[in-house]
Amino acid sequence: MRIHDPASQATEKDYDVTDIERLMGKREWTSYDEVIKWLEREGDADRRFTPGEVRHMIEDFSRLRDAKRSFIRDPERLCDELKNRR
Repeated sequence: MRIHDPASQATEKDYDVTDIERLMGKREWTSYDEVIKWLEREGDADRRFTPGEVRHMIEDFSRLRDAKRSFIRDPERLCDELKNRR
């Protein structure tokens, strides 16, 4: 077993506010569902996001969608809401 395994770290890495800023800057999103669908289809292909970041974002955006929370466009507020819903 390797002590420092970048591949395994990439699958566990969580996102931060800079990742949410990058995601929200990609287009004019209108709903959490739209963001989730993009992450499921294209998130892993985006070199700027690790698999772990994509997985955590999908899980957290899904929680907001399922709770029928109002769509937040501000990246800092959105990141706080995403993380606080865990």
